Amino acid sequence: MAGHDHTAKYRKIYFTLLALLVVSVAGPFLEIFWVTLITAFGIALVKANMVIQNFMHLREERRIMKWMLATSVILMFLFFAGVAPDVMKHRGTNWVNVAAEAAVERGIPAPYAAEGEHGEAAAEHEPAAEHEAVPVEAAPAEVAQAFDPAAVYATACSLCHGSAGMGDGPGGAAFDPPPADFTDPAFWAERTDELVFTAIKGGGGAVGRSPLMPPWGGSYSDDEIRALVEYIKGFSQ
Repeated sequence: MAGHDHTAKYRKIYFTLLALLVVSVAGPFLEIFWVTLITAFGIALVKANMVIQNFMHLREERRIMKWMLATSVILMFLFFAGVAPDVMKHRGTNWVNVAAEAAVERGIPAPYAAEGEHGEAAAEHEPAAEHEAVPVEAAPAEVAQAFDPAAVYATACSLCHGSAGMGDGPGGAAFDPPPADFTDPAFWAERTDELVFTAIKGGGGAVGRSPLMPPWGGSYSDDEIRALVEYIKGFSQ
């Protein structure tokens, strides 16, 4: 009879732990911060209580069990107080660093946002431009001549890749993987110009790098991005 009681008890413990496992895995997918925390710490508390009652033979020692339970709760809140400041600065199931994302946003210079306004203003005066003697085909050449890859790198890239291209910029501190070191010959030995072009145009996520690197294809033409690639290659020389 005693053996049967133990079997039933252990079966109940097994299925309880199995249910807690399912809850602990499913909880974070809700992407609700407090639900995730309560689920994690609540399950830990339930498991600790099960161990105390069923495997430490303290069911009869109510006084001792209460002290151990109180101690466990205190330690749990101390642990929460220690990790909460870091946890609350991240979001998503894979933890995106919000602070680093904000730093990248601040690193994008304002003139690029203003380009849209200038473009609209130019569109308003487009009928007058038709009467000018300068051919329409000459406009891209003028834009290409005005493009300064060094200035673009300083404003758009150096925040994360560093002013010397060594990948040591403050904005890339939280990148995973870290920003590329353009001065390292090994980097260029393993990558083609086209791959670097794709990374700049489509963002780091387009080539399997950090998704925090923004795409620049909307700000620069393909020819301008290729000119920037040539400039970046100069860091390794």
